[in-house]
Amino acid sequence: MADVDAIVEDLTSTGVHLGPGTQTWLSDKQLEAFEQAVRAGDLPVHLVLVQPAEDGITAGDDLLVRVHDAGGPEGLYIGVNNVWDLDGPAYHATLPDDRQVNVALQQWGPVQGNTDVVRDVDAVLSGGGTDGRPPTLGDGLVTVAEALASGDLAAVADEARDAQQAAREADAADGNGQSGGTTGTTTPYADENDTGDAVLGGVILLTLLLGAVLGTRALVRRLRDRASTRAFTLPDSVLDRVREAGDADLARRARAAVLALGERIDAADLDGSDAAAWTATLDHYDAAGRLLPDDPTADMDPLDAVGAVVLAGRGEEALAAARRGRTFTPSTRCFLNPLHGRATRDHALEHASRRVDAPICATCRRDLEAGRRPDILDVVVRGRPEHYFETDREPWASTGFGALEPDLVRRLHRGGRR
Repeated sequence: MADVDAIVEDLTSTGVHLGPGTQTWLSDKQLEAFEQAVRAGDLPVHLVLVQPAEDGITAGDDLLVRVHDAGGPEGLYIGVNNVWDLDGPAYHATLPDDRQVNVALQQWGPVQGNTDVVRDVDAVLSGGGTDGRPPTLGDGLVTVAEALASGDLAAVADEARDAQQAAREADAADGNGQSGGTTGTTTPYADENDTGDAVLGGVILLTLLLGAVLGTRALVRRLRDRASTRAFTLPDSVLDRVREAGDADLARRARAAVLALGERIDAADLDGSDAAAWTATLDHYDAAGRLLPDDPTADMDPLDAVGAVVLAGRGEEALAAARRGRTFTPSTRCFLNPLHGRATRDHALEHASRRVDAPICATCRRDLEAGRRPDILDVVVRGRPEHYFETDREPWASTGFGALEPDLVRRLHRGGRR
């Protein structure tokens, strides 16, 4: 597990943390150019490169949330969710050895006066390379930092989006993605919704042409925003990794999170703090602790383990608010997988004739928009894999671990769990 306190110390002093094995992901020249642009623009931009766990349980977005909640500075955080060794065209920034990087992005507070630069940064890191292809991670980071410093991020991001769209159309024209190709236009779980996506793609292309004739990008951006609110059809649950190892890791993570919160509570000096936030800290710590088995060697239900992680994380947020004398407002985690960290905005989701508007993180949004299977929190129920929100496990299923109903502590006290 990453040393959160060490990362906070690095970000406070230099703005960059390079974990073991990540030093080769950027060249010395790229790192120097990135740091120089951040200094020149006086940018609150923080780089956290940590090797993802092999089992994929600990996502980079969640790590960034924990780092910020542990005292990390305000601003834009850039990290890594996954590193993939995949054949075929890349969807994300790449490493020098051609592996693909699924970037984690979180933001707290304004950057150059903008309270939401995540979408534009994501666009640059996904399509800001040559001919609309993903850049190397190092080149992408330098481009982002320099564009932020010069105030040109929005324009650079628009150029990346346009180039990426042109690349996809070129791939389609060459036959890729039409008869079994593996480009970014191919949906791994294709179904009857493909027709709607094709129509939407045609509307977007038509509007792009109209935008060029009118000499404006405003219409294109409005259509993109409207398209991003369409209902995403979720794939069925498929567990493609060994659950036993993942469940054991979740249990260890839950115990570590609750223990760490308890230690910070014991060490806290809260003179003049917000009393309500302090009470919320203790309530969340107590609720998270009650989910842990008395026997530390006993098996732990995976959804209870995730619940303990979420509650401990909210306890950390409440403690941070208490220290600053501020009102505690719990963050909203990703509905599809609360281990991904904070959600960015609501999206319409459909599965098995059910539809719900729920908050999801930037990573899940990117996967859904690209037709990729998102990393949904799945469990085995009576021998069958199911999305957690399709089970009868409460209060997790109906509240989305707080994504749909914020007060998890009250729900636990009111209805218990089953």
